[in-house]
Amino acid sequence: MDENERLKEKLEKKDLVDFINEKCGTNLTIDFVNKYMLNLDDCVEKNDSVIETISYLSKKYDLYVITNWFTDCQKKRLEKSGLLKYFKDVIGADKNYFKPNPKVFDIILKKYQKEECVYIGDSLEKDILLPLSLGMKAIWKTNEESDKYQTIKNISDLKNIL
Repeated sequence: MDENERLKEKLEKKDLVDFINEKCGTNLTIDFVNKYMLNLDDCVEKNDSVIETISYLSKKYDLYVITNWFTDCQKKRLEKSGLLKYFKDVIGADKNYFKPNPKVFDIILKKYQKEECVYIGDSLEKDILLPLSLGMKAIWKTNEESDKYQTIKNISDLKNIL
């Protein structure tokens, strides 16, 4: 998807189908994507440590999800994992913009000062560099060591940081 994300501002089913068909030499339809997306939530497992951490953070902060996937599909996955109830909103690329487009943060920055925001993500390019350039704090979930960026290895590490 990275190449498609660089070429488009928003996620649209037709663009996704066209991209898959071009790259894989297939002739899939939007119906296939609808059925595939509906089944993505079957791959979700509950993780008690993540639920505990997100629950803890939601009592202290307003939490949002910004995703480069379809909003409704991501909401289903979060619901199945027991996490949806802890988030104020899910901001998907189908209704907003792909990360790292600066416009993706407009919804958040209309409600909060950039100094109040902390973005946590697992992609340096998509999740960390843009928030930092906007004056927000960012925490990179990675197994890499970094002197330049604040990192965590596990979501549960956020309880010690925030």
